[in-house]
Amino acid sequence: MFLNLAGTVRSAFHNKKLWLMSLENESNDASGSSNYLENKNRKDACQASLMEILESQIIPSLLKANESALPFFSTDGARVALPTQQEIAHFAQLCIAKDQHAPDLFVQALMFEGLASEAIFLHLLAPSARYLGELWDDDLCDFTQVTIGLIRMQQITMRLGPEFQVKRKSAMQGMRALFAPVPGSQHTLGVLMVSEFFRREGWQVWMELGSSEAMLLIAVKKDWFDVIGLSIGTDSQAESLADIVRHIRASSANANAKILIGGPCLASTPNLYKEVGADGSAGDAERAVELAQTLFSS
Repeated sequence: MFLNLAGTVRSAFHNKKLWLMSLENESNDASGSSNYLENKNRKDACQASLMEILESQIIPSLLKANESALPFFSTDGARVALPTQQEIAHFAQLCIAKDQHAPDLFVQALMFEGLASEAIFLHLLAPSARYLGELWDDDLCDFTQVTIGLIRMQQITMRLGPEFQVKRKSAMQGMRALFAPVPGSQHTLGVLMVSEFFRREGWQVWMELGSSEAMLLIAVKKDWFDVIGLSIGTDSQAESLADIVRHIRASSANANAKILIGGPCLASTPNLYKEVGADGSAGDAERAVELAQTLFSS
């Protein structure tokens, strides 16, 4: 999991430029060109230093703290109201704050009120991750805060798994699914969530997190999967998605495997799956399970 989180950190540098100093007043003469190169080298050095601190100190300490964290538990509370926008924003802020226990306590308080774990997945964690992305896009929080916030959300997702699986159904006649981010993407939070939902419905589930396209093709060629799900994080990744889908179909041990796509960019392009040659798409983990069951019951 450490390598996956480190990959998540590194990918952010490719999704947004981190301008650590202003280059707006540089001239176009030889001196300006020299200043540009000097500033660029300093910026790269600052980014490399930040990466080293995150990977060597911050991420390991977060993972170590999570090892001793208590599991979440449900109660007989009667809350049916979903998290409000205010609660979502508050939780997101807790995830980037200094108190590492505050996000856990917030989630457990909601569950103590009776909010189900699936509602935590779908209506707290997922929208809170999107909210952090909006803060990042609007320059209202920095790179380190977003990284820490997403790591904490991933940890909560994994720790919710055992409680969520209490109501797991019997195996669906050996149905098997593989889920992965689109190669080059680090949108792993959605992959973790959809995997938990499929497991609870009795599916056997595998994940390929942070894999290259070559590794993903090896995985689908080596083992038989009824469903192969891809999570796409940004619109820019859609350009290569059609080729990836075609390569998966050519390599898959199961020539009739259903290829599904999900991820944040579906909000703006809901019919993307048709354009790239997939079999369907779903906006969240619950709908993904329903779609898969529909495809195999027809």
